[in-house]
Formats: sequence, C-alpha cells, structure tokens
Amino acid sequence: MMTTFSRRGLHGHVVDVLGRRIMRGELVSGDIIDQDALLTEFQVSRTVIREAIKVLTTKGLVDARPRLGTYVTERERWQLLDGDVMTWRSEGVPDALLVLELSEVRQVLEPAAARLAAVRRSDEECAEIQAAMSALAATFASTEAESHVKADLVFHRAVLAASGNELLARFEVVLEPALHARNELAFENETTTHFLDSHQAVVTAIVAQDADGAHAAMQLLMNQSARDSETIVSTDAAGAALVKERKQAL
Repeated sequence: MMTTFSRRGLHGHVVDVLGRRIMRGELVSGDIIDQDALLTEFQVSRTVIREAIKVLTTKGLVDARPRLGTYVTERERWQLLDGDVMTWRSEGVPDALLVLELSEVRQVLEPAAARLAAVRRSDEECAEIQAAMSALAATFASTEAESHVKADLVFHRAVLAASGNELLARFEVVLEPALHARNELAFENETTTHFLDSHQAVVTAIVAQDADGAHAAMQLLMNQSARDSETIVSTDAAGAALVKERKQAL
C-alpha cells in the first residue's frame, strides 16, 4: 500500500486518524470537531491541529463557519479521487460502494488503455508488461495474498503506462488503494487458470500490436473483475441490496 503524504509528521498523524474516522462513519456530516478535545487526545500543539484541519479542508472533508466551528462536510464535497481519501475508504472492511464504482471505472478506462498500449507501446514497455505477467503468474505458487495483490497492481500499472497517455498513467495512484481492497478479498476465490489466461490474452494482443484484440481481452478481464466484485460485495444484505440497486439503474 502506498504511503500517503497525510501520514507524515505529527499533523499527518492527526489527519490520518480523523480522515479514517470520517470514512468509517465515526464522524458524520454535520458533526462538530472539537479542537480543544483534539489537543488533549493527541497531545500536540494547537498549530499541529490547525495544520491538520487545513489539510482535511483541502480534501473537502471539513469546513468552518462563524459561531459554529469546524464541522464534517456533506459527502458531495469530499474529494473522492484524492489518494488519501481512497486509502481511507479501502482500508479495513472495504467500502462496498467503492469496490463497485471502481469496477465501473475500470470497465471504462482499462480496455481503452490496452488499445492505446497495443498501438503506442515501446519495446521496453512491452518487456515490462511481459515481466509483470511472469511475476503475477509466479505469485500463485504462494498462498500469500499480499504478493499476488502487488503483482497484479504492477501488471495493470504497466499497461496504463504503455498507453502513452500521462493522465491514464497517473490514474494508478488513485486505483491502487481500491484495487488492493478488491484483490485481497478476491484472491482466495480466484481460479488460477482462468485468471492467468485472461491476463495473458491482454499481453499477447499488446505484444502483437493488435489494438482491437487488446481492447477485447481487457474488456473480458474487466467484466470478470466486475462479476467478482459483485460477488464479494453481496456477502451481506446491505451489499446485495447495493448491487441490485445499481443493476436496476442501468
């Protein structure tokens, strides 16, 4: 998992703790944040607390009003694409909505990235994708989910980077925490042969500079990932209801 800026230093620790509380619903929209209580809890200076509040404000999580003080904002104002916010949402018990929305975003972006990669990839980028595929396959010799997750992230980052589009390449910073959450949950139920064959089809098409084939192979991979995500989220009643609601909205 990436180390985010918010976790550095004293004020970073305060930001991290408060950010997690907001994402977990321990602090909800409208709740007042008592800065005097934070001074006692964290045993830091008022300057540290002010700096932490400033960071949370830039992420849209808190704001201040005269005579009201600092409060947690409504969800519509949260910077959901911020790396820290994504990390907080994906840690611990994953946010079901995040897992489903990630699948939808990947279904839109990654097939297009694979198409571009097939056309634009350099020999070096092609070699990196092949190496990432080999490393991913090797992780199935272990039952350790962490190594599998890391290897899968490296593979998808390599494809995004080979697209030749800087915005797509940078998007992996946002995807990493959420992919980590999804893959850790899915690893135990992964069918090795199907999983590797699906990834290898993407590699083969990119190496052959087959743009249509790369798009189609990645689309199949993303569709399977979406089905896996729905299965994961549907393990409880609330998650199953969310899946049903989103399907009915299509």
